[in-house]
Amino acid sequence: MKKLDKRWYGYLGFLVLVLVLPLILTQSYHISILTFAGIYTILTVGLGLLMGYAGQISLGQAAFFGIGAYTSAVLTTQYDLSPWIALIFSLLIPAVLAYIMGHTMSRLSGYYLAMATLAFGIIVHAVLVEWKSVTKGASGLYGIPKLELFGFAFKPGISYYYLTWFFALLVILIALNIIHSRVGRALRSIHGSEIASNAMGVDTGKYKMQVFILSAVFAGLAGFLFTHMNYSINPGSFGLDASILFVTMVVLGGMTSVWGAVLGTILVQLIKLFVQTLGEHFTFITSEFEYVIFGAILMGVVIFMPRGLFPTLVSAWQKRKSDQSTVQENQAA
Repeated sequence: MKKLDKRWYGYLGFLVLVLVLPLILTQSYHISILTFAGIYTILTVGLGLLMGYAGQISLGQAAFFGIGAYTSAVLTTQYDLSPWIALIFSLLIPAVLAYIMGHTMSRLSGYYLAMATLAFGIIVHAVLVEWKSVTKGASGLYGIPKLELFGFAFKPGISYYYLTWFFALLVILIALNIIHSRVGRALRSIHGSEIASNAMGVDTGKYKMQVFILSAVFAGLAGFLFTHMNYSINPGSFGLDASILFVTMVVLGGMTSVWGAVLGTILVQLIKLFVQTLGEHFTFITSEFEYVIFGAILMGVVIFMPRGLFPTLVSAWQKRKSDQSTVQENQAA
């Protein structure tokens, strides 16, 4: 019971941080960065479950992200559907496609699965560009309605920040409950050794399918929030670069931790902010410079912190506490 309490103390502490941050960082640009961090957190938590627990490498999360975004955009702009009803389809369509993909690629794993999901992402991006009668092609969709609830409009700023992080905290809560359940133990065993898990009677195919579908649903939710924040979307936001960025977020923070995905997402957003701030003062620093920083940090983490930032920091903290406890016991003796 003590471990459970500590876990929820961490969650409540993060909840308080989310609530007070807009009171500290009051500039609209900072609020926008934090809102995008919440949207991407929803996606990366699902990707972290898929990669860190189910052991499946996916380079197609941007595709599910784009499907969720375009589903809501098309239904609300061309069919005048309520965004909240469109949300159901933004979750359902990625889930159905993930289910179909899961059965089609059920025998693939490792790099073969990564290549398959990469191909899926390329196909989806091509469809978004070429299906001009629905998606309007490369120019994208405009005039996407804002979200409203009981007459209250969620506009980019404080209100949309809290809406986004409400969903993000809900997703984190769901993920934490999963990994500390029987399903989570089964997923960790699959990540450790799929052959051994099968030998122990774990239905590895079922669990991998479930996590793959769940990660697609989370990506669809992130796409829904993304499209109604921007009021316009185009295929450029859902290409291969986006998928690689999402994987980078998860690897940086730590694949084997839900909080690692959150930390990695926030870190990447801070790096983006740092590069943009430098670009205002130094003309030779362009937006592409952030990829240099991402690459350098990623190399450093892979070499010196192969488990990711969050698990490494937690291990270091626990070791320090253990050493202090040992010193105190020796002094008392």
